[in-house]
Amino acid sequence: MRNRINSNTLGISISIIIAASFFILNKANAQSRDTIYYNAKWEKTDRENKHFYRVIYREVKKKPIRVQDYYPNGIMQMDGWYSTLEPETRDGEFTWWDEKGKKNRWMVFEENEPTKITEWDSDGKITRQQEKVNTVSYENGKRVYESRALEKAPVFNRGKSTFSEYVSEYLIYPDKAKGSRGKVIVTFVVDKTGRVKDAEVVESVNAILDGAALDFIKSMPRWTPGVQEGKNVDVTMELPVNFNP
Repeated sequence: MRNRINSNTLGISISIIIAASFFILNKANAQSRDTIYYNAKWEKTDRENKHFYRVIYREVKKKPIRVQDYYPNGIMQMDGWYSTLEPETRDGEFTWWDEKGKKNRWMVFEENEPTKITEWDSDGKITRQQEKVNTVSYENGKRVYESRALEKAPVFNRGKSTFSEYVSEYLIYPDKAKGSRGKVIVTFVVDKTGRVKDAEVVESVNAILDGAALDFIKSMPRWTPGVQEGKNVDVTMELPVNFNP
């Protein structure tokens, strides 16, 4: 019998996945709350001369800080997460609204670098959608990473199953491997139709584990393809597969 690999043993970091941090926080347990007032130029002022005002929530000073900005009429203008406020370092999800309360922008930041953005017009129609992704290529045998702006990155798509669940079910440890272990790194292309193709081992362990990793990649169902300028595009991806029987 061939043995299935537990999902916990697979390095499931995919180099195309957006470099973004999402903070899971209990938003209801803020230990402190501060309010700051600003004029129309976002310069600090007093309450009587305010145009905008900001409410800052802190659970623990070293943890991410939630900030909410408001228009003079009390409608929220922005809601987002910072790792520091001096200097201001955005680190997490941000949402903006217009003065009528209609959402017009959503972004994700990692250490002040925007990695995702979606914008809407006043009718709620998406006018811009973009993701920053890290793609991989090889030059003279060396792995080269570069950032690429896409409207949408490729997404593994298999109903309600997560990628780790798919790994648990379909990644096989071959009998012939005889207890050998290691990490096989495979690159592959998710093409315009979502099909996986051109799988190639770029960091080898041995012929048996390399073959098992390639078989796993080649057997994956279609992905939802990446999108750029409204069109599906080919995107090269990388997957480290750890075999630890």
